Amino acid sequence: MELQEFKRQLTELRSVISDGVASFSVWRGLMVEDEASAHALNRYRGLFLPARNALLWMTFMQFAKVFNRDPRTVSLGNLIIAAEKDREHLTPYATEDDLQRLLKQIDDSDDMLTRRKSIRDQRIAHHDAISVGDTRLLYGEMSQLVEEVKSTYNSLTSYSDRSTTSFNFLIRESERHTSQVMNIMREERDRSIRRIKKSDMAT
Repeated sequence: MELQEFKRQLTELRSVISDGVASFSVWRGLMVEDEASAHALNRYRGLFLPARNALLWMTFMQFAKVFNRDPRTVSLGNLIIAAEKDREHLTPYATEDDLQRLLKQIDDSDDMLTRRKSIRDQRIAHHDAISVGDTRLLYGEMSQLVEEVKSTYNSLTSYSDRSTTSFNFLIRESERHTSQVMNIMREERDRSIRRIKKSDMAT
């Protein structure tokens, strides 16, 4: 693989990872635990429940692309394998052990993603709701996966040209906007409750 193509695929992969990170951040923001937020979302559960499930599914799909081993796809594994074949040209700041370590990280993360995706597929196929306990387990594992993908990607780009990508702005923006929507929903519910109470007092 030519260096220019290697860098092009790294840029494309960054977009895939960014989409997955953003989807996960918004999904996490909608997994509310306080009663007021839960009641606010439940008023429009016909929108927020499918949206929440779609965000989680999008997270799975984007990270599945990251680990795809089909040689025709852009993925972390394929780029690391390409770097192994031409390490001095594509990743001059990496040792052979560095690249082997990244491949091991990819294999470990891919195994976890496959297990969770299998569970997710079964639940969607049977239209089952995800239980609270399962969601918490899923959240912990997916959080770990997101961090490992960001770390592995940044290691690879650093080995290529000493550059790294900060995904923090994207995460903060997604979290802030989700939080703002939640505040709007809670305020709208509070206004509705006040109107009902005022109407009851008037009668």
